[in-house]
Amino acid sequence: MDRINLSGCAIIKDRKLLLLFKKKHQYYEFPGGKVKDGESLEEAATRETKEEIGCEVEGLEYFGFDDIRAEEKDFRGHVYLARLKYGGLPKITEPDSFGDLFWLLLDDFQKYPLAPNVKKFCEKYINKKGL
Repeated sequence: MDRINLSGCAIIKDRKLLLLFKKKHQYYEFPGGKVKDGESLEEAATRETKEEIGCEVEGLEYFGFDDIRAEEKDFRGHVYLARLKYGGLPKITEPDSFGDLFWLLLDDFQKYPLAPNVKKFCEKYINKKGL
């Protein structure tokens, strides 16, 4: 079975992680999406993030991936640590898909409905950084 590659950005500022609330799934997820043919994982993460929050990102650093099974499909979700480019003010640019843009305090990640890969990311990031 073919696996679909997804790529997104974990944007962290002042110990807060930028997330979007996906209406369809009723949880918070990274800005990101499907990797197009001929596109690198980094290019997809950058493009999808700009499409979803209206901001460019920089300083991408590959963090890893998680395999996800949803809607009878297999996905591999790649995550890049990134920063908003100077002056970037994130906003929801796809209101049909997303109901909220939220800066999650990393210490509080267990209190919110998060996509499984976001929850795993928070656990790994906190352990890796010793937060």
